[in-house]
Amino acid sequence: MAYAKYLLQALLASGLALAASKCDGTDKPITIQSQGDADELGGCSTIKGDISFHEEAAGDFTFSSIQKIEGSLIARGAANVTSISAPQLRSIGDTFELQGLLRLTSLAFDELTSVGSIKFAALPELQGLQFTKGVTDAGSVSITNTGLVNLNGIELKTVGDFDITANKALEEINVNNLKNSTGLFNIAANSPKLKVDLPNLAEGKNMTFRNTSDVQIPSLKSLTGQLAFIAVDQETIRAPNLTECGDLSLDNNRNLNNISFPRLTTINGGLSITNNSELTDIRGFPNLEKVTGAVDAVGKFEHVDFPALEQVSGGFNVQSNNDFDCSQFDDLRDNDAIQGVYECKANESNPTSLDGTSTGDGDSEESEDAAISNLVPPTGLTALVCGLLALLM
Repeated sequence: MAYAKYLLQALLASGLALAASKCDGTDKPITIQSQGDADELGGCSTIKGDISFHEEAAGDFTFSSIQKIEGSLIARGAANVTSISAPQLRSIGDTFELQGLLRLTSLAFDELTSVGSIKFAALPELQGLQFTKGVTDAGSVSITNTGLVNLNGIELKTVGDFDITANKALEEINVNNLKNSTGLFNIAANSPKLKVDLPNLAEGKNMTFRNTSDVQIPSLKSLTGQLAFIAVDQETIRAPNLTECGDLSLDNNRNLNNISFPRLTTINGGLSITNNSELTDIRGFPNLEKVTGAVDAVGKFEHVDFPALEQVSGGFNVQSNNDFDCSQFDDLRDNDAIQGVYECKANESNPTSLDGTSTGDGDSEESEDAAISNLVPPTGLTALVCGLLALLM
């Protein structure tokens, strides 16, 4: 009897160890090639370590019982995977990475709220994210070359890097809860119809908006780094509550005719306003006092006014092929408020920026098209090649 008792205990211990081992991808990732492999994780509510899809995995995959992955969920180059779902999964401790899943059409993670980071690339057939509860916590987000039409399900309150590029069908980014961005915030080369609405974003580091139709940042108060609007199609660019930022750049915005930064007092860097073919009036900085870098404004201006400006630590260059008044800036130069090279030229036939670039008559179409062509999202065979290259990087 005693022998049987010890044998039973040994068998139970062995069974528990075996069950635990199948849930452990710490030393070696748990590899998924078929739904059968996913089914073997049926008793696992928590996965230690990583789950990784085999490149030859194909079809639909469901992880029915997993609630937590302490490591990463990774699928690279599994081109024939068509759907992935995990109805109970709440958190992924490290990276949620999908690259080169060229036939993926469905991603259903109804309970997912927290991930270490999101890296999605070369997912051309994925049009939507079924993140029903909403991902509210992610260290960084990178979504490149997908078929997504919106980012519904991404409901972050804070984020580090946020890089959304080359998603040719993406027409809406609305992250209502986002209040703070601590890394690089980059939106570029998505659908030309893209509208970006960040109603509650108050603080950031570096933010670039390129090739969009509309950007709304009504609550933004301060940036420690750059704010750039490049090839944005809207007529008015405004940041009504921004008081301080690093470099501020407005370049190649072909429909821009109004700038409004009413509370901006300090630019800890340079101010660049170039190649905006419809912009004739720069009077949107009524309270700007200090620019620690250079001021470079080149175009068709008829009115240029910085009524509160007291200090420019770098160069100052304002040139237009229309007539405007340079007297206020001459006074700043004479009072040593401008500490670098000074140029103020009205009726200039060949307005030139500080870097020596000539803008001609201020028509930005050629340079804008060039900028866009360098960022056009790949399609067809190009998308496939880009996806495969991404896997090798």
